[in-house]
Amino acid sequence: MLGLYLHVAYHRVMASFGRKVGLGQVTPAVIGVVAMLAESPGISQAMLARRIGLERATIGTSVARAIAAGLVVRQDAHGDARSYALSLSPAGERMLRTLRRRIAEHEGATGTHLTAPERRTLRDLLHKLVYG
Repeated sequence: MLGLYLHVAYHRVMASFGRKVGLGQVTPAVIGVVAMLAESPGISQAMLARRIGLERATIGTSVARAIAAGLVVRQDAHGDARSYALSLSPAGERMLRTLRRRIAEHEGATGTHLTAPERRTLRDLLHKLVYG
């Protein structure tokens, strides 16, 4: 039943996330790329895919959209001609600051029936579930 609850919770949260956080302009997948690159600038697309938990080909579409939107820059990785280092552009950094405010508001609205300690516990448990 845990999988069912996670599935339903995911869809409920994501149903409003794109509208309230990305305002219909930035997809949740691109927001995920931008947020992860803020924490790990200069990583490769392969490493980004592993950290997010997706296939490289799947994450490639989101990375391409983020680059096209001017949010992410791709540079040759030092020492590996077959790999690129991904980082946020100044526009990506500005957008992430704005998104973080919206995300905080969205998370507060999403968990209105949970107390602040319950939200922290849920976040900690989900982190443990995902990352061990």
